[in-house]
Amino acid sequence: MNPFVRRFFQRLPVRAVENDDELHLLSEEEARAIRGRQRLAITLSASIAVFGALCFYLPAYWYPDAFPKVSVNFPWIGPYDVPWAHLLWGLLVMGTELQVLVLINVWAVHEIAVVTGLLNHANKHERMQPLLQVALKQKAKGLLRYGIDPLLGINRWLLLLYTLLLRLKGFLGKKILQSLGRLLLGRLAIRELLDFIGMPLYMAINAYATHSIIREAKVNIIGQQLIAHVDARLPPAAVVDSWPDGHALIYDTLQLVAATKRDFHFNHYVLAKAVIEGYDLEITPRTELPADFVPRLQAAPEALRRLCVLLLILGFILDGQFTRAEQRRLRALRAGGVSAIPVEDVQRWCAALVSGEGLDSLLDTHLQPLRKVVPSVASTGQNGD
Repeated sequence: MNPFVRRFFQRLPVRAVENDDELHLLSEEEARAIRGRQRLAITLSASIAVFGALCFYLPAYWYPDAFPKVSVNFPWIGPYDVPWAHLLWGLLVMGTELQVLVLINVWAVHEIAVVTGLLNHANKHERMQPLLQVALKQKAKGLLRYGIDPLLGINRWLLLLYTLLLRLKGFLGKKILQSLGRLLLGRLAIRELLDFIGMPLYMAINAYATHSIIREAKVNIIGQQLIAHVDARLPPAAVVDSWPDGHALIYDTLQLVAATKRDFHFNHYVLAKAVIEGYDLEITPRTELPADFVPRLQAAPEALRRLCVLLLILGFILDGQFTRAEQRRLRALRAGGVSAIPVEDVQRWCAALVSGEGLDSLLDTHLQPLRKVVPSVASTGQNGD
């Protein structure tokens, strides 16, 4: 991880704010403070796109002699004037813009952690690593240590192509806008207009990226403390040990959640760690998804079945999203008579998780009362690597 980013995080002040001790719930004051910081971070991110475009193009317009070109004879293309100086200047501007965006995101995640009460002077160093992972959008590959693979059964070449297209979305979007500009404006499509026509797109991309990171930070902070509460109320080991297929069924439930999500999310790592270590499950990586999962769940005792359904629902919403793929999984469980929970309830719980309202109605119907002290999220020293 970039040492400069770590030093920046360490030097950010931890200001005294009014918050409560319920990290999985957001009070009105906490929600208002987060919205204010979110608006500021998004505004700064969008402004950086404007500043970057101006810094890239305007010097070349004002001082063309400072950006020489070299003529290169390319095979099948012929001679072409390569603007090497402008390209190098663009790399410098782009690198600076990306670094500033990273610092904005680190500041936003830091502020959310402070506002919610997760971060203070005493634990700042201990909690720095997982918070920086959120700000830098690093994946929690720690799932693989427990044999859980979110990419199980996926075509890796299609995944590579999809990732490449995501990386190029800004560049491709600008080229499409330039082509449309030439098509619609014809001779009026002067160079300056075509150069700056992608600016709104880059503003939107920067703003959305910061918005998604802030949302992810909220979900991570609230979700991890929620998992700590769930861990403190999980049924005793006898519920799992008393059924011959109990351990394998719980393990397959965690794998099914990961394979449905197709993502190395930190909350899924924390959930898998808590369940696998809490029930002392044997780590047995799967080579394919179990086709008989629903029949096995139907045959399981009610307490074990209720626990598996709870883990599925939590896994579906712990990243703050409840997609159509998860909705189809839930409908299949309802059709098999395994669960009576409607999709609409899970959608409401997902929205409640993101907004910090809590999931008491879900937990109270699937778990027993609190039986042990809820541990601090940071005391586990988890970083998901």
